[in-house]
Order: sequence, then structure tokens, then C-alpha cells
Amino acid sequence: MQRIIAIVAIVAAGLSLVAGQTCQECQTDNDVYCHNQTAYQNCMKSAPVGDIVSCPTGTVCSNSDDVCVASSEVSTTVLDVCGSSASNGASCEVCSSKYACVSSTQYVRCSSSGSLITSNVYSCASDESCIIDALSVFGSLCVPACAADFAGYSASCSNSVYQPATTTAAPTTTPTATQKEEICSAAEPTTNYGYFFASNTDDSTCKTYLYCQKSGSNWIAIFMTCDASKPYFDSTTSSCVVTKPTSCS
Repeated sequence: MQRIIAIVAIVAAGLSLVAGQTCQECQTDNDVYCHNQTAYQNCMKSAPVGDIVSCPTGTVCSNSDDVCVASSEVSTTVLDVCGSSASNGASCEVCSSKYACVSSTQYVRCSSSGSLITSNVYSCASDESCIIDALSVFGSLCVPACAADFAGYSASCSNSVYQPATTTAAPTTTPTATQKEEICSAAEPTTNYGYFFASNTDDSTCKTYLYCQKSGSNWIAIFMTCDASKPYFDSTTSSCVVTKPTSCS
């Protein structure tokens, strides 16, 4: 009996690990942020960094170390992270009416052709979830937690914040290796330090920054991007913040 319980516990732990791989979040398995089924960024310090990469045709963003895998390779352990087989939900970002849920608490309108209109993203109240199936029942996408629990509904999307995917390269504000070293050198503090963060002075949006660490006379300079939940880098606090800093041009 004890052996059976131990086996069940191990299996359950494995299942919970796989379920933890979520669309539009940095995954624990491979440190990758899947924007959608075919586009991703690498993750460092639990935040997406660098260029957005497009998967080859016929492959999907997965929790595998290979990142992009053929659809035929998807299984209970190798997930199509942003597909209907993943925990983000099959009805997430799908226009089944005039609206579509794009995160657990956000929604957008749908065009007459059935595509998402992402120029305006609307938010539910703090205690509400976006549930597409509830529209025909409650007359609203946004459902209070108590009502959703009573009716047996759950959010249509598991991702907490909607971030539109793009298959284009990162902005031209991405510095070269030489520029990164120059930025770190200019921002080097006078006090002792192990490492520090520096503003990307070529980025007027203030959404990117650099991790700087000196190694002898050289710099280890890593290009970083703030997470969507805290999109702006504040040079005064050396951290990503919700509100755009006044120092940002």
C-alpha cells in the first residue's frame, strides 16, 4: 500500500510540473516565454529577454529544450504550450462572439471577419475573471469569483496578462556588443559592487535595460526586457516598474 501511495505521489508531482508550463509565462522546464504557438523569447531572471524568435513552419513552441517541436511530437510531457492542449484554454484568444478573452482578466472585441481587435484591451474588475462561455448566461464576460465558482466556470485563459505576439525582430534599440559595454562602462557605480543594472540609453520606451558585471577589464553585459506586468525600467531603483518613470524620455 505504501509503495502504491508513493508511486501516485510521484506521478502527481510529475503532472503538476507539466501543468506549470503556461502560455505567455517563463516556463520552468526550458526558460522560454511562448508568446503564441509559433513565437517565443528566451527567459532570464524569470523575464523574457532579447529578440522574438519564430518557430519553423510545422512546429510549435513547447516546454522541450528544443523549444520548437513538430506538432506530431506533442504529448502529455512535450506540450504545445499555447495550443488548445495547454492549460491556457482552447477558447483563449478565440472569437466565438463579438468578444474574446485574451487573459484571465482581459478581453478584446472581435472584427466582422472573426479576428481580434487588439488596439484596445479591456480589463475586468479586480475580483472578476474573463469567461467567454458566461456571456450567453450572465450577459457579461467578466464574472465575479463567487458566481463563477457557484456555476462551475473557470477563466477562459490562464495567462495573467495579455501580450500581443509579433514575429518581427526586436526593436532597433537593441544595442550591439560594443554599445552594451559602453553603456555598462558609463553607468559603472563608484562603490563596490558584484553586478548592477543599467538603462538602455538607446531605448526611448524605457522597456529594456542591461545586466552589467565586470570581469577583469571586460564587461559581461546582458540585454534584458521588463516583463509585461512591470514594463518600464526605472534607473533610480534599478528595477522594472508598473508606471512609466518621469525620467523616461
